Amino acid sequence: MINEAAIRQAQLGAWALTLAVEGVVAALLARPFGVAPSRAARAAIAGSLVSHPIVWWAYFQLLPAYGYWPTFAMIEAFAVLSETPFYRLAGASWPRAFLLSLLVNAASVAAGLAPWLIRQLAG
Repeated sequence: MINEAAIRQAQLGAWALTLAVEGVVAALLARPFGVAPSRAARAAIAGSLVSHPIVWWAYFQLLPAYGYWPTFAMIEAFAVLSETPFYRLAGASWPRAFLLSLLVNAASVAAGLAPWLIRQLAG
């Protein structure tokens, strides 16, 4: 039986982590991409507010049919591509907006995987 309350709580935790990591990382990386740090942080947060619910839902829809890694690749590609326009609106060129979105999402993935990686290394 699926515990929907636990899934909702996990989603909120993942969303909070995503918003925090992506906002901070976007601000830290902003200047070389031609974006003011505050604009980059706002772009990251706005993009994640839009993409995260879709990514979360899609993960559970795609996982049974495709398995973990293909699902992971599809949803992360969606996240990067759907968040790129927010960085463009913040002032980055399209190529720089894409690269910034890719780097910011990679940092978010790393933060999300860190507890699992630590357990693997420790155990």
